[in-house]
Amino acid sequence: MAQRSTPPWLFGLTCIPYGVVGAFIGGVMPFLARKSGSSVSDIGWFVTLMFLPPVLQFLYAPIIDFGPRRKHWLLIVTGIGAAALVGAMAMPLPGRLVPFLAFAFVAQLISGLVGSCNGGLMATMITDDVRGRAGAWYNIGNLCGGGIFGALAVYLLGKGWEPVTVGLLLAAAMIVPALAVLAIDEPPREKGRAAGEVFGSLLRDVRGVLLSRGGATGLLLFLSPVGTAALVNFWSALATDYVRPDLLGEMAKLDATAAKALLDERAAEVVAFVNGPIGQGLTAVGALAGGYLCDRTNRRAMYLLAGALTAVCGIGMALSSPSEGTFVWGALVYALITGFCYTAFTATVLETIGGSKAAASTRYAMCVASGNLAIAYVGLIDTRFASEAHIEHVVWSDAALNLGGVVALGTVFWLLRSFGRTHHEPPAAAA
Repeated sequence: MAQRSTPPWLFGLTCIPYGVVGAFIGGVMPFLARKSGSSVSDIGWFVTLMFLPPVLQFLYAPIIDFGPRRKHWLLIVTGIGAAALVGAMAMPLPGRLVPFLAFAFVAQLISGLVGSCNGGLMATMITDDVRGRAGAWYNIGNLCGGGIFGALAVYLLGKGWEPVTVGLLLAAAMIVPALAVLAIDEPPREKGRAAGEVFGSLLRDVRGVLLSRGGATGLLLFLSPVGTAALVNFWSALATDYVRPDLLGEMAKLDATAAKALLDERAAEVVAFVNGPIGQGLTAVGALAGGYLCDRTNRRAMYLLAGALTAVCGIGMALSSPSEGTFVWGALVYALITGFCYTAFTATVLETIGGSKAAASTRYAMCVASGNLAIAYVGLIDTRFASEAHIEHVVWSDAALNLGGVVALGTVFWLLRSFGRTHHEPPAAAA
């Protein structure tokens, strides 16, 4: 029987579980931490800690490349990650901060493999001419699907819902769309291969990527601060400082407890707005535009363009006075650019790793680990500049890192003639 083709849009559903945990780490967790009294600087360390599993994921991602099919692995790790997320939300803050972070760490550790499953499926089930489109849908599921549920969670928490109830909602948002993976007609694994043989093949395949010019320069690109869109992980923490100036008059009429409650509720509403349907719709537009361009032009050039646009948005936001209006327009424009950034990243990763079936998930995890390391260090650097009086320094930092990375990498790629290829050129042989 002929194998059914896999429509690229299906990855918009299968990546939602990964996106929900990402939205929790980058939205719900910072909001809860800030609400319970943690500073932006401390939250920067919390988020950096949560990026340790994605950075090290390539060390344990090879498990996805043997045993059950990748689509079955996706369902397994989604269930475990959802359970860990509920565990985190069951921990009251600030008293149970350490167990809360531990459960969140486990959720990130396990559910990150959802990305490896999807990456392996896209690399082996999608042809090169539509990898930009597949990357667009993948990131719509990751950013938009996850982001909408994350925004809903922040809104409900701001309205006084019990965290564990919100945690169960997030778990359902992971498990239900994951079932769409069963529609992928993935062929059975090759039988009779020992684990040693499998890992030996994986190591040879990965070494081929590392030793090739395209692979090495690709990893350099992924490790750079360009196009990381790191601030999406901190909007829910930064919102408090942006809305405070507009509320100072009302807060002065209230006691300290009531003033803080007013500030928290308004911050939650603003975060829910920018991360809700409008923000996610803009992210989807950016992702689809990025997918269209990446399938018709040079993917690495589009990656550098994404970083340049991020810098322009940051500069505009930094030059505006801190206010609710600045936060809203800045976060919405950043959301549009984030979709472009993530799609350019995914399309470039798929082009870099090639179509080898044996180590597709491992290769993908290696590249994504590099990208997550970049997101982690950019976010950590950005939040070092946070202060209530000069919150704009955070976006200045983000803009400077992106712009500097674009100039440096553009120069390196031009000198090495390593800008990759356009969609109409024949693909290089898999390493």
